Amino acid sequence: MLEILGKRNDEWIRMAIAAGSPPSFAEDIIQEVYLRLHKYKDTAEHKLIDSEGEVNMFYMWGVIRNTTRTELGKENKYIAFKEFYHEESEDEADSEFEKRYQSLMDNIQEEVDSWGAYNSKLFNLYFKTDLSMRKISAGTGIGLTHIFTSIDRYRNSIRDKFTVDYNDLK
Repeated sequence: MLEILGKRNDEWIRMAIAAGSPPSFAEDIIQEVYLRLHKYKDTAEHKLIDSEGEVNMFYMWGVIRNTTRTELGKENKYIAFKEFYHEESEDEADSEFEKRYQSLMDNIQEEVDSWGAYNSKLFNLYFKTDLSMRKISAGTGIGLTHIFTSIDRYRNSIRDKFTVDYNDLK
């Protein structure tokens, strides 16, 4: 599993930066991701790597995002290089990547907003906060099974609609 993931290390570093990690800390975040995935290899490997050896990008994004949140102890927020350094980035390739990445995130948010108030609020509650499904269930009175199936449906919908765009981003 780690051999397959290691081949795309630069991509994971860009994801960590997009998840809010300062560029100087992104490699450390990815190393922590590798350690966590190795620790939970028995449960994570079949979700992360399919039978053809392809990486589930949305699962990997979730692991990177959650690790970034944990390691930095702050709410996940996309941070552009120019915002982090308080100036324009001189690296045009990174700047172009940021623009395309932000455009993809905007398109995903637009799709989520089109689902209606209930579904978009549940999606945002789970994916944009540190709340677990159990905490959301306890706080809202919505059944845990319903939340689980809804989140799974949301993931599949986003994956089906935006995988091609994400692959083009790479």
